[in-house]
This record gives sequence, structure tokens and C-alpha cells, in this order.
Amino acid sequence: MKNKTFKTGALVFGLALLGSTQTFAQSEEKGNQKPPSFSELLKKLDANEDGKLSENEVDGPLKEQFATIDADKNGFITEAEMKPKAKEAKSEKKSKGQGKGMPTYTELLEQMDADKDGKLSKSEVKGPLKNDFSKVDTDKDGFLSEAELKNAPKPERPQRR
Repeated sequence: MKNKTFKTGALVFGLALLGSTQTFAQSEEKGNQKPPSFSELLKKLDANEDGKLSENEVDGPLKEQFATIDADKNGFITEAEMKPKAKEAKSEKKSKGQGKGMPTYTELLEQMDADKDGKLSKSEVKGPLKNDFSKVDTDKDGFLSEAELKNAPKPERPQRR
């Protein structure tokens, strides 16, 4: 009886160890995964095989950032546009301290500048920025400049009790 219990316990332990090893190996594979190269993206996504990616051919984060990556605004992402943008975006966020979800001035223009005049008016801005527009527009010209946004006071958070 003791021998059978020991064998059962050893079998259960072995199966548990095997299962945890496989799970650990899979999680390591996901953690070490690199973003696909442009040629890999072309193989997967370039439906018409023209060597470029149109907005209709991409999805996920690439689709979300399409307008930013498509530097020449021709409706296609080329390999040349992919390489510098990825590095530029990372270094820009690090250098400006924008890694915490705070958009850059360029990103705000892309998102909010409805008339594409390169300036943000009160009618174009949204959210907390609209509420604090008069505080941020220090020169009172009716538009927010990059310098004004950089020097803008942080939005006040409601105090917790």
C-alpha cells in the first residue's frame, strides 16, 4: 500500500513538474519575441505584393500608428519609413519624458488639428486640455504652441479622503 501511494505521489509530482516546465518555456518564448522585420510583415500582410503596406493591409498597432509612420503621407508604409520611425518614436518619448501616456505636440496636432493649420485652437482640443485652455494659452493668442504645452501646469487631481 505504501509503495502504491509512493508511486502515485511520484507520478503526480513528475506530471506537475513537466507541466510547469512547459509553461515556463512558453512564457520565456513570448518574452523574448522580437517585433517582425519589414520583410516578414510584407510576407504576412502585403496582399497585392507591391512591396509597400497600405492602411487596408495592416492591423493592430501598425494600423493605429499608420498616419505617424507614413511620413510622406502617400497612403503606404515603405521599409524606409518603418526603420527610422520606430527608433525616432522611442527616442522622442524617452528624451521628452513622454513614456507615460502623455502625447507629444506632434501627436496632439495629428489627433486634434481638424483644420490642419498646424495650430491647436480651443474648438479643436478635447478633454482636460480644453478645460485648462486659458491657463495653457499664456500668450492669449487663441492657440496652443508647443512651448506653451511643454510649460503647461500639470492637471490637478482631485484629493482623496
